[in-house]
Amino acid sequence: MKRFWIGIGLLAAILLASFWTTDRLSEMHLDVSETLERSAQAAQDDRWETADALAADAKESWENAWKFTAALADHTVLDEIDGLLAKAEVYRKNRNAVEYAAVCGMVSNQIEALQEGHKLSWWNLM
Repeated sequence: MKRFWIGIGLLAAILLASFWTTDRLSEMHLDVSETLERSAQAAQDDRWETADALAADAKESWENAWKFTAALADHTVLDEIDGLLAKAEVYRKNRNAVEYAAVCGMVSNQIEALQEGHKLSWWNLM
């Protein structure tokens, strides 16, 4: 009977850890995604100083979350996001608002899809 309760305790600990990681990933990724969208909007409004500051914040947040995300997610998606961020930086430095906004939108969608893939939902259980 003692092993049964140890097993229940371990399963409960794993369940709680999965809820925590899901919440943490959502929090980190939604912050990066929203910051990139605001940066793209600032670039389209020709407010490049704001776009630069928001892009730096988004990049820093992404780099801070990268190792934690890499432990749980497919690295192919992470490499795609890193590549798109590098491309966005080139467009931002060249002050190409249309291309910068488009790439920021792509990165934002990739990050949201990454976050959605780790969220607890009925379609992820099947």
